[in-house]
Amino acid sequence: MMETRPPTIPSYFHSLDAFRGIAAIIVVLFHWQVFFYPGDAFVPDGELNPQLPFYSYLSLFYTHGMLSVDIFFQLSGFIFFWLYSNAIANTKISFKKFSIYRISRLYPLHLVTLIAVAILQSIMYLRMGHYFFIQYNDTYHFFLNLLFIQNWGVEVGPSFNAPTWSVSVEIFLYLLFFLICKLKWHTNKMLLLLMIPAGALMQHFGLLIGKGVFSFFLGSLLYYTYSYILKKNKARQYFKIIGFLTIIIWTLTIISYYQPIPQQIWSYGITRFLPNISPEKSVDTYEVVRNLLFRVTVAPCTILSLVLLETVRGQLHRRWALLGNCSYAIYLLHFPMQIATVLLMQQFNLDRHLLLSPWAMILFVSTVFLLSIAVFYYFEQPAQDKIRQATLSRKSVLAS
Repeated sequence: MMETRPPTIPSYFHSLDAFRGIAAIIVVLFHWQVFFYPGDAFVPDGELNPQLPFYSYLSLFYTHGMLSVDIFFQLSGFIFFWLYSNAIANTKISFKKFSIYRISRLYPLHLVTLIAVAILQSIMYLRMGHYFFIQYNDTYHFFLNLLFIQNWGVEVGPSFNAPTWSVSVEIFLYLLFFLICKLKWHTNKMLLLLMIPAGALMQHFGLLIGKGVFSFFLGSLLYYTYSYILKKNKARQYFKIIGFLTIIIWTLTIISYYQPIPQQIWSYGITRFLPNISPEKSVDTYEVVRNLLFRVTVAPCTILSLVLLETVRGQLHRRWALLGNCSYAIYLLHFPMQIATVLLMQQFNLDRHLLLSPWAMILFVSTVFLLSIAVFYYFEQPAQDKIRQATLSRKSVLAS
């Protein structure tokens, strides 16, 4: 039966909050292996320890947790084009207001965790003679972090609170987004489409900003796809199709990881066409293709399915927003907590292999989650409100 009236966009997508929170927790799981790098230094292409907690279930996250960051960028692209693009283009939101709103949301916790990591890494170096995982903890990189430009291509390598590399990229994306909207280019779908291969090219040459550009502007096209579906009054039909497709591709993605057959088929096919390629190279190519497919199929379809779900079935309960509210704190707090854990274990002469226990992981993740809730409500939100009240007019704050 055809819809009699177009569904309206919900005032808030709680499902996207939940998705962002889940992605943040996956990053924590991804970084669990950092506890066991020899000498606390990153080992490129190192083999996973099969003794890692819940290895048979979580090995997918241990190896591909980095893809969660693409989810963050795609969500940002969708949400920013939804909430801000027209308002910026129509001068309803000034650069000052836009900047203050983003800085007040991101900077307070960033500054606190930056200082915390600087102190913890200094203690780590004094006690153990080396830093924990991240090696560029010098004055130059500290000032890059203070300015939120630690991953704009002027850095020597990753520094201080490791996960903030993506937040630094987000800042760059916000500036680029504002410029595009101010020039009224935000509705130019061809320009947005071309930003995706431009991002891929930047990433190919080692610029992590490219990863953000790729996924952020893919998220912008997701927003315009969603708007098109609403305009055509076909939300219910597309929800059924895209929802079913999302289930299928998630199933195939999981199977492709846990079953060797897809990789064997790929390796056989590519060596037939390129007989000079080595088996190791064919495996690397397989991983690149699989990761790309996740970025352009699984993540986008999931986001579209979630927003169509809330459009068709109604807005989810606001309890789901809790995951999104504390996702930033989860993302920024877990790394300094890892360093603190290592220092405590060293202080009490505890074997780090205790962290191979599933219960240790459950305790750590639960602590991070609960602390993140407290940090959001008792630090992030109050600090955010105070900065906005101090820098913007009361009328401007209430209008947001």
